[in-house]
Amino acid sequence: MLKLLLPASLAIALSGSAFAYGTTGHQAIGTIAEHYLQGSRALKEVRALLKEGENLDKAATWADRAKLPDKYLTAEMKDFVANNPDHHRFHYCDIPFQQKAYRPGLTGTDPHDIVHILELSIKVLQAPDDNAANPLKIHKRVALLLIAHLVGDLHQPLHVGCSYVDENDQFVDPETGAKGQPDAGANHFHVKTRSGIALHGYWDTITVKLARTHLGIDDFPGALLKTQPDRPEWNAQGPVATWPTQWATETLGLTPLCFEGLAPHDRRLVPKDEKQDAHFEWNVILPDSYPVKARDLVETGLSKAGYRLAILLKAIWPEEK
Repeated sequence: MLKLLLPASLAIALSGSAFAYGTTGHQAIGTIAEHYLQGSRALKEVRALLKEGENLDKAATWADRAKLPDKYLTAEMKDFVANNPDHHRFHYCDIPFQQKAYRPGLTGTDPHDIVHILELSIKVLQAPDDNAANPLKIHKRVALLLIAHLVGDLHQPLHVGCSYVDENDQFVDPETGAKGQPDAGANHFHVKTRSGIALHGYWDTITVKLARTHLGIDDFPGALLKTQPDRPEWNAQGPVATWPTQWATETLGLTPLCFEGLAPHDRRLVPKDEKQDAHFEWNVILPDSYPVKARDLVETGLSKAGYRLAILLKAIWPEEK
């Protein structure tokens, strides 16, 4: 497995909720995908688009590294950012967790959400030419880099669904007409104390650390492949363009588990600054059973995401007859 070595200052910038599933999680997804791609035409096409020394494990972190300050960006990243100033929004949608399926037009969806961007990236790779004549103004290589990352994000429950909290600190569904503030993928919930990790960050990083400790950290992707082998229900149905919607709907069904047993409290107003509008934040206490349940869900999610990244790439580049 290719290690991603970073300067200390850059590692700090990437901590917290910067990476869904963390660097370790996304690299594991890329490594698992390469396992399932061995001997395929798709892997040859992938390697033709990646640079020397790159594998899917490193490629799977590119889209998050493109969110770093300008001084850390490559020329390729700068071009992507310039053409896509809303690229931070590509990584998620904020559907109320009470909903049962992803569909365009729901609260928390928009043309720049993760499902739409995956669909566009798939079209770029399927196009016969590589001329960046598409809404994202990207070439096939960047489309691959986005797919390698966003398939992982799509299997993190808090990158698909979120909660909406009313003035009484109760979870509500705005699709029913109720009014509530979105929790920004649970970034506005802090575990235990005001300075505690955001619940979103907990799912991005703490759950992966718990999984690594549980399975052993020497070969994390190998341990996931052994304990979470592919299952028939992980396969997708229908045209490949519909797979992101299918997978988003499945992940949305898991999002309520992230809020099970939680009661937002200690409401406080965070004033507007240069990064965000004024909003409320809350504390939450995790039930005793929460860490193990979250860990088990993430172990399955990481392995499933790796498998699905592979079958998606195989569908884009099927074997030649």
